[in-house]
Amino acid sequence: MKKILVINAGSATLKFKVFSAVNLEEEISGLIERIGLKDSFLSVKSAKSKIIKKYPKGIKNQNAAFGEMSVQLQDILPDVKLVGHRVVHGGGVFNQPAKLTDKIIKKLASYNKLAPLHNPINLLGAKEAIKILPLVQHWAVFDTAYYATIPEYAHRYALPEKFYKLGIRRYGFHGLSHKYSALEGTKKANIKIHKAKIITCHLGSGCSLTATLNGRAIDTTMGFTPLEGLTMSTRAGDLDASIPLFLIDELKMSTQEISDLLNNRSGLLGVAGTMDMREILSASGYKVSGYQSHQRFNLAQRKKSQLALAIFIYDIVRYIGQLAVSMKGLDLIVFTGGIGERSPIIRKIILERIKHLGQFKSVIIPANEELMIAKEIVDQEIKKQKIKKTNK
Repeated sequence: MKKILVINAGSATLKFKVFSAVNLEEEISGLIERIGLKDSFLSVKSAKSKIIKKYPKGIKNQNAAFGEMSVQLQDILPDVKLVGHRVVHGGGVFNQPAKLTDKIIKKLASYNKLAPLHNPINLLGAKEAIKILPLVQHWAVFDTAYYATIPEYAHRYALPEKFYKLGIRRYGFHGLSHKYSALEGTKKANIKIHKAKIITCHLGSGCSLTATLNGRAIDTTMGFTPLEGLTMSTRAGDLDASIPLFLIDELKMSTQEISDLLNNRSGLLGVAGTMDMREILSASGYKVSGYQSHQRFNLAQRKKSQLALAIFIYDIVRYIGQLAVSMKGLDLIVFTGGIGERSPIIRKIILERIKHLGQFKSVIIPANEELMIAKEIVDQEIKKQKIKKTNK
């Protein structure tokens, strides 16, 4: 039976899923974590088995990780007919999935500076997969593509045009997650997506909201990079642009130090001292189902956690208000991502704060970017076949 392999390569992780090419049923799900570190581990699940393998000395790099993946998938690799790769940044040019060739990979590499933490690894993963399956069609599917429909007045910063021509604009991220959530959310809510005003809330380690009006994205909270927008686990979110300048002038911080501060040491971690939302909720006085903190919180910890939670919620609800206004109403809120899916407390607080927006439905959709990628490349294959028939 023909199969589709979907690959989502990160800096220290490698996610992969295998789907039936006939009905897109998920057959295998795999994850390799802590690549490049000690105590790496692999888990592979299927309907028939579950494999967990530990590597105390670590998996050295992505090349070694792909080697481990190919060992686990060796029985089904001959049946793989299509491979889909998640690529975070399409540079505002690639608004549809792209068949990977040497020329396309080179073009995509020119956008590495726009997503230095993601694109180089995504492309490295694609190259490794092509070595394993050189005779199979490989497709890149882009997180930024969903936002091609955002109008210029919403994606452009108020800077002189020469900077816009350099590619400085809002791109938006988590697009695959938001598109999947909007499609599946409207099905679950029994709403027609082409006649709906939807806000999708991807709340996890990274957080973003997207407004989808009548099936098209019209605004989102992330911008030139995934740093803009909401308060996140370790990212600061929205800042006055003068703050980095102040840090350079007054504290003599380097751009690298500022990038590390804003991306890795801010957000919930910076305010509360932890990025674990379960800890923050526990310290704030909430009972988190299925979780018991191992520490007793003092007054200072409780206050920090309460403040971090308040900032987190405030950012979300103010952006929901902004996005609802941009659509002139709201029909559906969709929650996805680790926090969005698994924290009824967070969902309840948010929904309570926005109840004045009128009547709307809310649903939970488990994130499945890999399935969205599989759907996208199947759609491209169908289009290709239709074109061939038309040209005959």
